[in-house]
Amino acid sequence: MVAPDSEAPSNPRITAAHESPCATEARHSADLYIRTSWVDAALALSELEKGNIEGGRTSLWIRAWLQEQLFILGCFLQGDAGKVLFVAILVLSTFCVGLKSAQIHTRVDQLWVQEGGRLEAELKYTAQALGEADSSTHQLVIQTAKDPDVSLLHPGALLEHLKVVHAATRVTVHMYDIEWRLKDLCYSPSIPDFEGYHHIESIIDNVIPCAIITPLDCFWEGSKLLGPDYPIYVPHLKHKLQWTHLNPLEVVEEVKKLKFQFPLSTIEAYMKRAGITSAYMKKPCLDPTDPHCPATAPNKKSGHIPDVAAELSHGCYGFAAAYMHWPEQLIVGGATRNSTSALRSARALQTVVQLMGEREMYEYWADHYKVHQIGWNQEKAAAVLDAWQRKFAAEVRKITTSGSVSSAYSFYPFSTSTLNDILGKFSEVSLKNIILGYMFMLIYVAVTLIQWRDPIRSQAGVGIAGVLLLSITVAAGLGFCALLGIPFNASSTQIVPFLALGLGVQDMFLLTHTYVEQAGDVPREERTGLVLKKSGLSVLLASLCNVMAFLAAALLPIPAFRVFCLQAAILLLFNLGSILLVFPAMISLDLRRRSAARADLLCCLMPESPLPKKKIPERAKTRKNDKTHRIDTTRQPLDPDVSENVTKTCCLSVSLTKWAKNQYAPFIMRPAVKVTSMLALIAVILTSVWGATKVKDGLDLTDIVPENTDEHEFLSRQEKYFGFYNMYAVTQGNFEYPTNQKLLYEYHDQFVRIPNIIKNDNGGLTKFWLSLFRDWLLDLQVAFDKEVASGCITQEYWCKNASDEGILAYKLMVQTGHVDNPIDKSLITAGHRLVDKDGIINPKAFYNYLSAWATNDALAYGASQGNLKPQPQRWIHSPEDVHLEIKKSSPLIYTQLPFYLSGLSDTDSIKTLIRSVRDLCLKYEAKGLPNFPSGIPFLFWEQYLYLRTSLLLALACALGAVFIAVMVLLLNAWAAVLVTLALATLVLQLLGVMALLGVKLSAMPPVLLVLAIGRGVHFTVHLCLGFVTSIGCKRRRASLALESVLAPVVHGALAAALAASMLAASEFGFVARLFLRLLLALVFLGLIDGLLFFPIVLSILGPAAEVRPIEHPERLSTPSPKCSPIHPRKSSSSSGGGDKSSRTSKSAPRPCAPSLTTITEEPSSWHSSAHSVQSSMQSIVVQPEVVVETTTYNGSDSASGRSTPTKSSHGGAITTTKVTATANIKVEVVTPSDRKSRRSYHYYDRRRDRDEDRDRDRERDRDRDRDRDRDRDRDRDRDRERSRERDRRDRYRDERDHRASPRENGRDSGHESDSSRH
Repeated sequence: MVAPDSEAPSNPRITAAHESPCATEARHSADLYIRTSWVDAALALSELEKGNIEGGRTSLWIRAWLQEQLFILGCFLQGDAGKVLFVAILVLSTFCVGLKSAQIHTRVDQLWVQEGGRLEAELKYTAQALGEADSSTHQLVIQTAKDPDVSLLHPGALLEHLKVVHAATRVTVHMYDIEWRLKDLCYSPSIPDFEGYHHIESIIDNVIPCAIITPLDCFWEGSKLLGPDYPIYVPHLKHKLQWTHLNPLEVVEEVKKLKFQFPLSTIEAYMKRAGITSAYMKKPCLDPTDPHCPATAPNKKSGHIPDVAAELSHGCYGFAAAYMHWPEQLIVGGATRNSTSALRSARALQTVVQLMGEREMYEYWADHYKVHQIGWNQEKAAAVLDAWQRKFAAEVRKITTSGSVSSAYSFYPFSTSTLNDILGKFSEVSLKNIILGYMFMLIYVAVTLIQWRDPIRSQAGVGIAGVLLLSITVAAGLGFCALLGIPFNASSTQIVPFLALGLGVQDMFLLTHTYVEQAGDVPREERTGLVLKKSGLSVLLASLCNVMAFLAAALLPIPAFRVFCLQAAILLLFNLGSILLVFPAMISLDLRRRSAARADLLCCLMPESPLPKKKIPERAKTRKNDKTHRIDTTRQPLDPDVSENVTKTCCLSVSLTKWAKNQYAPFIMRPAVKVTSMLALIAVILTSVWGATKVKDGLDLTDIVPENTDEHEFLSRQEKYFGFYNMYAVTQGNFEYPTNQKLLYEYHDQFVRIPNIIKNDNGGLTKFWLSLFRDWLLDLQVAFDKEVASGCITQEYWCKNASDEGILAYKLMVQTGHVDNPIDKSLITAGHRLVDKDGIINPKAFYNYLSAWATNDALAYGASQGNLKPQPQRWIHSPEDVHLEIKKSSPLIYTQLPFYLSGLSDTDSIKTLIRSVRDLCLKYEAKGLPNFPSGIPFLFWEQYLYLRTSLLLALACALGAVFIAVMVLLLNAWAAVLVTLALATLVLQLLGVMALLGVKLSAMPPVLLVLAIGRGVHFTVHLCLGFVTSIGCKRRRASLALESVLAPVVHGALAAALAASMLAASEFGFVARLFLRLLLALVFLGLIDGLLFFPIVLSILGPAAEVRPIEHPERLSTPSPKCSPIHPRKSSSSSGGGDKSSRTSKSAPRPCAPSLTTITEEPSSWHSSAHSVQSSMQSIVVQPEVVVETTTYNGSDSASGRSTPTKSSHGGAITTTKVTATANIKVEVVTPSDRKSRRSYHYYDRRRDRDEDRDRDRERDRDRDRDRDRDRDRDRDRDRERSRERDRRDRYRDERDHRASPRENGRDSGHESDSSRH
C-alpha cells in the first residue's frame, strides 16, 4: 500500500481495463498533459508542491491567480450575459457622443513642432508679440511649358503669362453687400500722411498699386497689372493717372507749374528715397507694336524684340526701385546660365501677389465707413480673403481651359488657403473607407468562422457580433479621447481606426479559436469561464504589452506622434475591456443558441435541429441518477472525450491548426530548414541594417496633396524649379537696442556667410530696418547742415524758406530723450549729430527718432519688413507746427531682419541651412543678443534635426516597456529578451522596406515603426507564451506553440491586411504610398518573423519550460488523487429494532482510504480544467478469494480461521479441511478535490449551491402550502361532518319526544289545521 499523500513513481500503473490504446494516446496528448500551466496553472502548482515536476513556483502562482480571476469573471459574464451586454452598449454609446467635441489639428506647428522645445517657445513668443494669424498670405501662379525642354525666356511666353495674371487679378467677390477687389486686399507700399490734404492723399493712395512680384516688371507690360482699373482724373493735369503711361517725375513737375498749395517737397523726398523715377516708361516693350507702348521705350522705334534673358538676369525692379527688387531666383525657375553667369534659358516663371493677413486686413478696414454696418471682425476678413483666393484660382483654371491662351503652356495657381484646405481635408475622417473596411472585415470574419456542414457549431454569428462590438468600441474610444481633449490629426483619422480593428480582431480570433476547440463534456455553465481561463491571459499579455509600448512612445514631444500613441493606447484599453468583458457575454449567448440546437445565422428564424446522438460508455449507464448532480459523476478528470469518435466538420481555423500540427511544424523543424532559415534571417538583418542607413529624411508637400490636381502640379513644379523661401532673423526683448546698435549690425552682416541667402548685385546683403533708419537720419543731417550753413536754421528758430527736411532735422536735433526735459535747443550748437561718425544713432533720443521715421518715411519702414513691436508712436511732421516735442516710442521687444533663400531643393540642404543659421543665432545669443530664426524652412524642417534621435528614444522606450511587461507576467528574463530582440528585428526590417520603397523618414513613418512593435507583439508574445507553457524538448514545445497560435495569428494578420487595404481608395497618394504599403509590409514581415524565424529561434535558443515533469519528459504524469474526504454515514431507516438503528446512526466515520493509484489509472484528458477538479465519485467492486486450510489432530480442539473443528471418523487420524471464502468489497474512489485545485471554482459552486438551496426552499414552501391547504380542507370537512351529525341527533331527539307526547302532538296538529283553514 502507498501512503495517502505520497507518490510511488516506481510502482507500475495499471491501465484501466476499459481504456483502449488509442484512448490512452489521446489522453496523453491532451492539453492538460502537454500544456499544463496554460490549461490549469493551479494543477501545475499542486504537482510542483508534491515534487512530481520542476518549475518556477512564482510564475505558476501568478498565472494560477490570474486564471482563477479570469474564470470567475467568465462565469459571472455567462450568468448575466444579457445585463452585461445592455450595460456595455449603454456605456459605449455614451462615450461615442464625445466625438462631437473632437478637434482636428491641421497646421504644421500643431503637428510637428516639438512640445517644450525651442521652436515652440519661439512660436509662442512670436504669437504674443504679433498676435495670432498675423502672417501675410500669397497668391501664386507658375507657368511652365508642356514640353519640358522648351525655354520660356521669350516674349511670347511672357505675354501669355500677362494674359493669365491680368485676368486673375481683376476678379472681385461680393460679400456682406460689398464688392471686394484686389486693391482692398493686397499689400501696398505705405505713403506719407498729409494732414489737411485728404483729397490729395486719397488720390495718391489710389495710384499706389499692389505689390506684385512678377518677371513682367522687367518690361513695360508689367504696368498693365498695376492699374488702376479706372484711370484717375486730376484737375488741370493733361492725362489721367494710370501706370501704363504714368511718369511720376513728369507729373510732379507738372504739378509744380500749377503752384498748388501742397507740400511737394515731401512727395519729392518720398519718391527720391523710394527710387520712384520714370516707373515703366523707359522699360522695353515685349511687343513693340502695341499701340500703348510708350515712345520712351528703348525698342519702340526700332521695333526689336528685347533680349528677355538679359533683362531678367539679376532680377527685376518694381516702380519703387529702391525697395522693390525681385530676385531672379524668385521669378525664374529651372534656369541655366552661360559662362558669365547670365541667364540662357528657364523652364518656369512665377508671379506672386502679396495679400494682407486676416488680422492686418481687419485692422486696416476697422475704422473705415465701408464696413461699419456689417459688424466687421477678423473672421469676416478671413472669409473675404479666402473667397477671393478661391476665385483667383478658379479664374486661372477658366482662362487656361477656355482657349484664350496658348495650349503650349500650363498655368498652376496656388494659395496658402488652398494649402490649409488640403491639410484639413487630409486630416478628415474618410467614412467611406472606414465603412468599406469594416464591411470587408465582417465578410472575412463570417467566411472564416462559418461551418457550412454543421450550422449549430458554426461561429459566424458571434464573429460578426464581435466585429460590430469592436466598431462601437473604436468609436467610443475616440470619443473618450475627444472628451479628454486629445486632438485629432491625419494619423488619428487614417491609421488608428484600422489599427484598433486589426488588433481587436486578432484577440477575438484567439478567443473563438479556444471556444471552438473546447471539449463537448465541459459543463455548459463553465464554458465561458474556461475560454477566458485559457486564452484570457494571452489576450491580457499582448494588450498590456501594446498599451505600455504606445504609452512609452508617447513620452516623445512631437505632437502628431504623441497624439497617435495616446489614442492608440486608449483604444487598445477599450478593446481589451470589450474583449474580456463584453465579447465573452456574446459567447455565452451563442452557447445558449447551440444548446437550443439552432443554426448559427438567423437563429431566431430557423427551426431547431436535432442534436447528434453520442455514444454513451457503459460506465455512464450504470451510474446512479442523482438529481443533485449536474455533471457526469462517472467521469474522471482525465477521461477521453466520448465524442471524439464523432466526425466533426472543421472550419478554416481548425483546418489551419491541423495543418500546423501535421505539416507545417514538422517541416520547419527539420535541420535543413532550420539552417536555411537562420542564414536567411542573418541576410535579412544585414540587408535591413544597410537599408536603414539609406533612408533619407523629408516629407514633400506633394505627398500630402491629391494627385492630378492643380495644387499637386504647382507644388511639384515649385519644388523642381524654384526652391525659394524667405526667412527672418528675429531679435527679442530684454535687449537695449539704442546702446547695442553695433552688435545688431555685426549680427546682420554675419548672415552673408550663409551660402543659401540671396545677395544683392554687389555680393552683400539688403538693408534692414536699422540701416534704413540710419540712412534716413543721415539724409536729414545733410539737409540740416545745408540749412544751417545757409542761415535758414539757427539755434532758436528756422526761416520760412527752410526746407521740410531741414526743419524735421532741427526738431530731431533738440530731442533729449528724457521725459521730464524733452527739449534742449543748446544741442544745436554743441556739435550734436543725429548719427555719429561710427554710424551709431544717438542712443538717448533713439526712440524719439524711431517715432518720426516710422511715420514720415512709411515706404521705407514698410519695405524694411522690420515689423517692429510695439509699433512706434505716430508723429506726423508739419513745417508749420512749432511744437518741438516728439513722442517717444516704447522699447522694442520684437524686430525682424528679412532674408531670401534659394537652392533649397531637398531636405539635406535645408537641414544644413538650419544648422548653420542656428549656430549663428546661438553665437550671438551668447553675446547678449536674444534672437532666433523664423520662416517656413524652420517650421517644416527643423523637426528633422532631432527626428532620428527622438525616434530611437521612442523605439527604445517601447521595446523596454514590452520587455518589462513580458518579464513581469512570465517571470522569464530570457523569454523577454527573445521577444524584445524579435520586435527590434521587425522594426529594422521595416526600415529596410522603407529604403526599398523610397519612403522618406518624416513625422509619419515613426508612427508606423512604433506600430510595428504593437503588431509584432501579437506575432511573438502568443508564441512565446505557448512555448514556455508547453512540456517537452525545445523542438516539441515550438511545434506545440505553433499548433496553438498559428490559426488565430494568421486570421488576425489577414484581417488587418484586409482592413488596411481600404486605404488604397484614398485620393491622397501619400496614404497609398506610405500607410498602405508599409502596413501591408508590416503584416507580411510579422507573419514571416512570427511563424518562421521566431519558432526556429525558440527551438534553438528558447527559454526553459515552466513545467518540467520528472517521470515523463514530454508529458505530465497522471495526477494522483488525494485521500477521500470524511463523510458521515447516513442512518438507515429499517423496520427492525431500534437498537440496530441506533447503532447504525452512531457509527464512527470511516478513516481515510489509501490511494488507489496502483489499482487503476485515472483516464483521459481534462478537456476542461473545471471538469478536472469536480468531485467525481466511482464505485469499484473488488472480489478477493480467501482460501483457509484447517488441520485437525485427534483429541485436539484447535482450529484456525473461521473453520469449525471436525471430528474424524477414525480415531487418531489427521483431518484437513479446505474452506474458500469470497468477499464483495465496494470501494468509493474520489478524484482530487483539494482546496487549491478547487479554488478557481468556488464562485460557481457557491452559485450552484445557492440556486439549489433556493429551489429546495421553494419546493419546501410549496409543500408546506399544500399541506396547509390540505389540513384546512380536512378541518372544513370535519366541521361540516360534525355539523351534519349534530343536526341528525337533533332530529332524532325531536322525533323521539314527539312519539312520547301524543296529546301535545295532536294539539299541535289541531292548531296547525286551524291555521291552515284560515
